[in-house]
Amino acid sequence: MLDAAQSGRPRLGAGAGPLIGLGISIGPGVWRIGPAWAVFAGALASGAPLLGDAMPLRLVGAAILADSVWGVFWRLTAADDADRANQLAEDNRLPYFQPQSPAGRALGMLHNIAPGASWRELMAALALTGMLSLLLGVSALLLSILAYAVIVWAWALGRADKQPAVCDALLNVGLPWLLGLLLARDTFQLPVTMPPLLPGVTMGVAFTALQWGARRAYLSDGSRTFAAWFGQAAVLVALVGLEQPQVLVLVTALLLPPAMGLWRSRVMASGVGGALRLSGPWWLAGMLLSAAALR
Repeated sequence: MLDAAQSGRPRLGAGAGPLIGLGISIGPGVWRIGPAWAVFAGALASGAPLLGDAMPLRLVGAAILADSVWGVFWRLTAADDADRANQLAEDNRLPYFQPQSPAGRALGMLHNIAPGASWRELMAALALTGMLSLLLGVSALLLSILAYAVIVWAWALGRADKQPAVCDALLNVGLPWLLGLLLARDTFQLPVTMPPLLPGVTMGVAFTALQWGARRAYLSDGSRTFAAWFGQAAVLVALVGLEQPQVLVLVTALLLPPAMGLWRSRVMASGVGGALRLSGPWWLAGMLLSAAALR
């Protein structure tokens, strides 16, 4: 029966099929603040119309760039050294990747920054960055260069045994938010009566501070929970400064469960990771609501 079932399958030979294999997966905790959501929130905060003129497709491209493409290099630089020897052995099979060759030296430098990296992944990430940036505009290209600079900065902090919480906040919220904000406003010739960029930038800085605080709390195993409370306070202060009283009440209500959960984990001396995971959806809802209020 098994042979019969297998015989009914199409048989494509070794030379058939795609040249480049791609995989799609959704990370755990999708309902939390992350790059793709930050791109959308930044576009919302821009005040620009988000429908028509291929804007939805451009936003999808921006989300892929900020979340998946920037994330490739971010993930590789944060990788452990466990697979380094195997990857080096795989790459060194090629004659032009021998240790003394120019490509071999360049590969060695890349492996110092990204121990688990494959040259195929790195080249694919750089190619996708270039293509998407050219399609999305100059602001996307400049922010991509800045994102890679932040990733190298995070790697340097890690080498110095320092926790790159600020880099994580910039890559997860700050730069993607700015990408969505600039992308939406660059696409349309907005009249001078439209709100300036300052409100959107202010809100983006506040949620970047919240992401920084959450990472500080997590990386310190709860000993610096005050950083997450500081981030929540920054969001509320931004709403006060932007004169959004009604949204301030709603966002305050959304931030109360995370604040109470973090306080409970601190008092009970339990791990802060669970409290932060439960806080993710509340913070995401607050971010989208705050961004939408600026329209």
